[in-house]
Amino acid sequence: MFVVIMGAGRVGYLVAKMLEEDGHDVTVIELDKHRAKELSLLLNGLVMEGDATDPKTLEEANIKQADAFAALTGKDDANLLACILAKHLNPKVRTSLRIGNPKNRKIFEEVTDLRKYFDFVISPEEIAAEYISRNITTPGFDRVLFPREGAEIVKFDITEDSEIAGKLVKDLNLPRDALMVAIYDEKGNLIIPSGDTKLPERGQVIIFAKNSALNGIKELLGKKKNAEE
Repeated sequence: MFVVIMGAGRVGYLVAKMLEEDGHDVTVIELDKHRAKELSLLLNGLVMEGDATDPKTLEEANIKQADAFAALTGKDDANLLACILAKHLNPKVRTSLRIGNPKNRKIFEEVTDLRKYFDFVISPEEIAAEYISRNITTPGFDRVLFPREGAEIVKFDITEDSEIAGKLVKDLNLPRDALMVAIYDEKGNLIIPSGDTKLPERGQVIIFAKNSALNGIKELLGKKKNAEE
């Protein structure tokens, strides 16, 4: 996949680096020449000094051949304009719009004429705030957030003293809004569970659940055998 990224800040750099590590071709457009020079030493792909809100710059970055375009600067207006221009130059390109101010996302998504210009809207600040707040209120999980759906994927360790160790999945009585989607034994082998699957004595379980069910899951999965003795 060929991806053009607007913005070489922390978010833009991390996204570019991850894409390169996954084998994708990346071109980064950065307005600040010093930052562009710095990033050119850290990435394998092309790093251009330029303004991605200028159609000529996007064309020089081969936006017409790009599979995806991500506007990741800290300026909402510039990101939006760049996505509009990218779609205009390449209607097939998949655009990702970063919104620094979470309030703006709702506005952009509600305006029908604007929505056609971006395929994915992300607010790193909003996700970070949600992630922090969830870890404050229900700590102890490795988690993946689904902010809109009010759900998360969480990982929980099974140890020899866990009450659930060795039990059948159907005997756990998981909360209604929770589903065990995967089990890993101590060797890292993946098991897709059914009700008759027996949990290992040591390993991990992966749960997909609504936020409202997390406290119940933590209480259930966190019980120790010696707690009843």
